[in-house]
Amino acid sequence: MMDTKNILILLALGALTVAYVRYKEKIGQELVVAFLIAFFWTSYYHYEYIGNNIFLLDKINLYPLVLWTGGLVFLREVYERIAKWKFLSTVLLYWLVVVLIEAIGYYVLNIRLVTQYPDLFNLGIIHIPPVSQIFYIIIGPIYILVTDYLKVK
Repeated sequence: MMDTKNILILLALGALTVAYVRYKEKIGQELVVAFLIAFFWTSYYHYEYIGNNIFLLDKINLYPLVLWTGGLVFLREVYERIAKWKFLSTVLLYWLVVVLIEAIGYYVLNIRLVTQYPDLFNLGIIHIPPVSQIFYIIIGPIYILVTDYLKVK
């Protein structure tokens, strides 16, 4: 049976591919910025999960690289469609979705890191070092600010 993480990689890559082919001019720039952020992060923080892992360059885990990229692109698309309190609404939604996705991944899909770290704010999720927890909290808002500053279409 195929590992859950690998199925999620294929689904995310498929969704990104379809979105890019269909909306190339619309999401091309935001996809590049999201990928660069995800690449930087997954190069800095070494993710290794229980079960199968696919690594690029022997260090970068494909699962968080692809899912962070897809998640940030999706976040930007949501941001562009919100009319009122655009930034605040998007950030609050981002935090809610991160908590939900992390909880589903950890408790339902049993996706766990090999390492043991304390969870975020005793919520039972995001079991990573504190600096990584800060990244999870701030990267969505930072991505929106960066793409706005760059006038990403």
